[in-house]
This record gives sequence, structure tokens and C-alpha cells, in this order.
Amino acid sequence: MVKRKQFTDNDKREINNRHIEMFNKSLDGIELLLDGILNDLRFYDESFLELPKSLISALDFIISSLTKIQKSQRQALGLDDEVINQEVEPEISIIEGLNYSKI
Repeated sequence: MVKRKQFTDNDKREINNRHIEMFNKSLDGIELLLDGILNDLRFYDESFLELPKSLISALDFIISSLTKIQKSQRQALGLDDEVINQEVEPEISIIEGLNYSKI
């Protein structure tokens, strides 16, 4: 059995702050990559349908990274704490087999 370390509220805040700093640095790196790709695209003289696969893969990586960073930042900053993550069943307004004589 693995014994887990109990963190104090201060420890948790410090860890959370470090995560936020790392997410911000990650965003800076992703921004540099995206700026470089967008600059290359501005001077691309071929059809966009003929983009190199490496460029498409890089864009896919950047989008995926941004999504993960955003989700993690929102969690670290507590932005989604008030949002209840539950599925709500749609309200159904259809009445089947209504027998007017029993009403």
C-alpha cells in the first residue's frame, strides 16, 4: 500500500502557483511555435490544399496542446469550480396513451 503525503493548504497553494507558472511558460512556447507557422503560411506560394504533412501535424499538436493547457489552467485557477459537470436529461413533453376518461 502506498502512503500518500498529506498536503497543507499552503502546500496546495504553492503547488498550484507553480502549475500556473508552468502553464504560462507553456503558452509562451506554443505562441512562438504558432507565430512561426503563421509567418510561414503568409509566404506560402502553393495551394493550401498542398500543405506539407509536417505543417499540418505541427498545427494539430499546437491545437491539442492549447486545449490541454487551457483545461489545466482553468482547473488550477478554480474557474470551473462553480460549474456542475453533470448531464441533464432533456425534458420530454410527449404524453403517450392518454386516456381522457380517467382524467
